Amino acid sequence: MQEGYESLRAHWPSLNLPPEPNVLVPLCGKSLDMLYLKDQGANVTGIEISEKAIKSFFIENGLEFEISHYSDFTIYTSGNIHLWQGDFMKFPKSKANFHLIYDKAALVALPPEKRASYASKLLELTHSDTLILLHHFIYPQDEMTGPPFSVDTSEVNKHFSSHFSSNLLEENQIPSKQFVPFRRRGLRSPITERLLLLEPR
Repeated sequence: MQEGYESLRAHWPSLNLPPEPNVLVPLCGKSLDMLYLKDQGANVTGIEISEKAIKSFFIENGLEFEISHYSDFTIYTSGNIHLWQGDFMKFPKSKANFHLIYDKAALVALPPEKRASYASKLLELTHSDTLILLHHFIYPQDEMTGPPFSVDTSEVNKHFSSHFSSNLLEENQIPSKQFVPFRRRGLRSPITERLLLLEPR
């Protein structure tokens, strides 16, 4: 079984992206989804503040890399994967030419006071044809402190509806017992997992 987020693979063909699309993965960590994107011919730009996570991604997947620098960032490159180590909020708009932004639980990784500025930064990095694939969770926030935080539909709309229309690709109700660490932190209710496609208006 291929590792990574299964729903990305399921819905990728329906995105109708151009050949060799430019894909941004904010707060990427060492996500295996970047390998899938690479295998689809995408030029992958990941942004991650943790140097350890970036090096682990390449080492654990047997990928050699080269290092370069731009502004406040250190860039690790292996083929068509480029991981920028630094503060996502400082990523230069001049480097933004993305067909797709893939937010895999990035928005929900942030506390409420940081989400608006993060969403504004995403919008800054889009152009008239950029799609956003947004993965988020909804659950009773009072049962568990994040991350991941609960981000409901109204908040997603607040951040993005002025520029994007939202299409629900997938929604699943997952029993909390499948998330053992979450149960240990107090979660008892099911988690609603949603995958949205945001398309420019």
